[in-house]
Amino acid sequence: MNEVAPLTLGDLDAATSLLDSVGLQGGAANLVRYLRWQPDGAWKLIDGGELVGMVTLLRQGDIGFVGCMAVRSAMQGRGLGCRLLEHAHAHGRRTGIATFLLEATAAGEPLYRKLGYTCDYESAIFARAANGVATANKIAISDHEAIRELDRMATASTRDVMLDDLVASFPGSTAGTSGLAGYGLVIGERLGPVIAVDPGAGRALIAELAPGTTVAAAPLINEASVAALVAAGFAQVRSLKRMRLGAPRAVRPAWIWTLASPGAG
Repeated sequence: MNEVAPLTLGDLDAATSLLDSVGLQGGAANLVRYLRWQPDGAWKLIDGGELVGMVTLLRQGDIGFVGCMAVRSAMQGRGLGCRLLEHAHAHGRRTGIATFLLEATAAGEPLYRKLGYTCDYESAIFARAANGVATANKIAISDHEAIRELDRMATASTRDVMLDDLVASFPGSTAGTSGLAGYGLVIGERLGPVIAVDPGAGRALIAELAPGTTVAAAPLINEASVAALVAAGFAQVRSLKRMRLGAPRAVRPAWIWTLASPGAG
């Protein structure tokens, strides 16, 4: 008999092992942050006393971003992923979420389509060998509110909890002389999020922040971003699809140069 229960930091080792086993190492690296941003937004599936499945859901205003969706390989095809995701959907709707978003791998896409998700656009993970040393500094506190507002305009969601934590904890940079035209952060070896309203600002931020980073994720519809990443030595290593369940949102993918992570958008 299996059951769905809240996932907590006490499950971190088992959850990380599961994510690694299904090829979602990036999710494992971000899981602690997801639990910090949304303590009530993670669930595990227990079977025989063991963690065999999990999913996270970050509440971003009335948008919910699904991540870390995983079921033990030997137990896939039994409807367990569907059960987990429907549990997350039900919880999200009770808390006011109207639209769910996620970055789908090829393996996960059939499940999401079965539950009614549709594809908005394609995206990808990019990687490169370490090259250079990061030199970015912390962003000034005076820029934080402008960053929140620009991010809302780009993503059509409210990611203030995530942004406040990342901006306070990691180095980054801003672009623009008469108002904020873009911002970017370096999260360990990850380049992103980078949000910019015009190609000049986006290219400048990626060129400035790329040294020392080895991975990034970006919407392929933003061709200027892809070109800037390639110019910085990145190559596409995994295809994803931005999928949605619920009403369309006024997302501006041309302003989204790199994601915070595939599990957070």
